[in-house]
Amino acid sequence: MPPEHGDQEFEVEVESQISPTTSVRLRGSIRAPSLEEALKKVWSIVASAGLPGEPGVKPPQLGERRFPQELLPHLPSLTNKDFVALLLYFEGPMSREQISQRSRELGKTISKTWLDTEFFRRPIKDLFIAETDASGSKVYRLTEVGRVEAEGVLARLRGKA
Repeated sequence: MPPEHGDQEFEVEVESQISPTTSVRLRGSIRAPSLEEALKKVWSIVASAGLPGEPGVKPPQLGERRFPQELLPHLPSLTNKDFVALLLYFEGPMSREQISQRSRELGKTISKTWLDTEFFRRPIKDLFIAETDASGSKVYRLTEVGRVEAEGVLARLRGKA
């Protein structure tokens, strides 16, 4: 598209945090009559790509993530192993502190003692793998075995198994 009279070229760099361990950085230039119009165009592009990050829109906090509300009544019947598997399945990689905090927020506390001991014993430890995120914190995500286990728990809870 040819530049309109009075348009300026703005260099743009946008970084969007997608998860605790993943971010996307885009760099380019955009033509617009003003910085305000350039920013509107940038946020339109970011939104159309489905990326979070527009000013004033907070990234999801732990309490705002996507653990399904329909599963909350089933929490008391879940083992810690199954609950952690579902947390990581729905909410992505988390540190042990985040797992403990999020479990409290949802109403079934997973103690730090359990996370410091049982979490690392077989067969539970085979469901998770540790990674270091961009901030240097150790986070845990599901292995393929863990993903299959979480999907089995989910199917059972939803009455499909």
